[in-house]
Amino acid sequence: MILDRARAKPGALGALRLWIYGFGAALAAALAGCSTSTHISNGTPVVTVNAQATGDFSTYVVGITVYSLKRSDGYIAYPAGYTAEEFADLTQRVDLSELLNAVGIPTGTYTSVVIGIDYSFPIVYLNGASSAATLQNTSKVNPGTVYVTVTLDPSHPLVIGVNRSTPLALDFDVAASNTVDAAGKTVTVKPFVEAVTPPNDTEQVRARGLIVAANGGQDNFIENVRPFEDNVYSTVGALQVNTNATTYYNVNGKVYVGPAGLTAVGALPSNTPIVADGTLDGSPAGSSSSITPSLTATQVYAGTVVSNGQFEHVRGIVSAISSNSLTVLGATYLYYAGFCSTGNLCYTYYPTATVKVSSATLVTKDGTMPASGSGFSTQSVSVGSQIDAVGLGSTNSSALTLDATSGLLRLQSTPIWGTLNSGTSSSATLNLYSLGTTSFAAGSFNFAGTGSAAASYAVNTSALGTAGDESATPAGTLLRVDGFPASFGTAPPDFNATAVTPGTSEPADLIVEWSGSGTKAPFTAQDSTSLVLNLASTDLAEVVTGPQRDCVGTATPACTPLTGTPAITISGANQFAIGNATNGVSVFSTSSAFATNLGSVLNGSTAVYRFVAVGSYDPATNTFTATRVDVALE
Repeated sequence: MILDRARAKPGALGALRLWIYGFGAALAAALAGCSTSTHISNGTPVVTVNAQATGDFSTYVVGITVYSLKRSDGYIAYPAGYTAEEFADLTQRVDLSELLNAVGIPTGTYTSVVIGIDYSFPIVYLNGASSAATLQNTSKVNPGTVYVTVTLDPSHPLVIGVNRSTPLALDFDVAASNTVDAAGKTVTVKPFVEAVTPPNDTEQVRARGLIVAANGGQDNFIENVRPFEDNVYSTVGALQVNTNATTYYNVNGKVYVGPAGLTAVGALPSNTPIVADGTLDGSPAGSSSSITPSLTATQVYAGTVVSNGQFEHVRGIVSAISSNSLTVLGATYLYYAGFCSTGNLCYTYYPTATVKVSSATLVTKDGTMPASGSGFSTQSVSVGSQIDAVGLGSTNSSALTLDATSGLLRLQSTPIWGTLNSGTSSSATLNLYSLGTTSFAAGSFNFAGTGSAAASYAVNTSALGTAGDESATPAGTLLRVDGFPASFGTAPPDFNATAVTPGTSEPADLIVEWSGSGTKAPFTAQDSTSLVLNLASTDLAEVVTGPQRDCVGTATPACTPLTGTPAITISGANQFAIGNATNGVSVFSTSSAFATNLGSVLNGSTAVYRFVAVGSYDPATNTFTATRVDVALE
């Protein structure tokens, strides 16, 4: 079994890791306890991370830290544990948010936050690239760590109450933060990040941490938060995870639903790694009358199936299968805590990797309890399967192979995009455009042996009922479909859907960049209801929909180059930001406050570098209805 073959780092480093684990549990308890001190009154900011407009990249890993928060009376809080940065792949934080930390700070009204972004050890690959991009600032050197001061919306400051939890979302606008030179494989960085309370994100939340204790009688467990893939630093706050009769569990490769799963979690040793996917409780989500926030989980993963610093994982999407060998695109390689390249950066990226499987590989399917007497096998893995495999890795400078023949493999939900060829009440045939969380082009996949073809990809939507009825959907409509490819060699159907969404219902990004030193006249008209862009002297002007991939000069099913001047409605938007890393970013929640600030900032001497709006686009009328607007200053 994989447990017998794992190669934990011996000696002092192994002992240090155990000491850190214990210290993390003690720290979380101490932080919660100090809130009842007669001298210090604490509350908890519940900090999540989300990203937007990541379409240029197949991976974008940087360090993130909440460095400090400023209270209205001038007090600066430097929360315990916050200054230890976490390395995050922002391309994986579009469809979900990550719980970054939940550490107590003194009560009061906080008006700004300083966010550190560390580019010193980037893992950044452009879409389709076989080697890493070079990150640079405008002086053409690595930016190092950049600290961005974000001023919260004056009408929505962060109010920390005694023994209460309050949500705070960090939103990274990747398009507004980077200029890409695809030919030269360089990325010029001008970081643009926002802090918002209450959050506008509606995605599920991923909460990773270490088990403290399970409470079967109360249908919950407590974990100490350890976000992203951190295997080194101490934990950063505690979380109560509530469960119910439908919660799915995968514990060391064995699956459960309901109370039996919580019992299995309760039998694990303390400090076992665990991930809970679900929704933060409270209204707004993340708020609570307790200093410890809570989350209601739909899925829970624990033990060896979670990256943990002891067993090697490869995550990515299967692009080809030959016998027991899987070719994996966009492979994130997670390895041992003792071999972390720097600090708590305990993973790297390979554009392509190989995963070896066998009949002994234990296969599970996320969110799915197999029917009695049946199960999953390596035959369940097919081209287009998004996977998380556990095994033993071997690498050189350009190649990665993971031997999972005695290991584990999780089949994870795969998003695919395509235009509709035809549809019925229970099926749809697509011309595939892209597959996977980072939208690899359909041409990157070899469907040999599957029985599938990208140009006529058959999707079974029968499990969705009326939500899967595509009989009245016009041919050529862009669709997003979530689900799982059919078992290898069993097509048709090629794919079993768990959700179907029209492309027009997915967020669209309107992205404009002006050449040179930007423009001092980005709009020909502006007020509190609308903006009219000035597209003169632009290097980039497009609307990207769905799979978030740039046009590369010509229109695609998911990208429209702007050839006319679009009208942008902003009156219904609820998130606006203006600024840059040098002078700070200001956030607003109403179009009137934004318009007032915009008029003050654009006084004829300030240039705009990039403009990004999130919302919906109507190409027939060249109009864009925004839910979010970001103005990045030069």
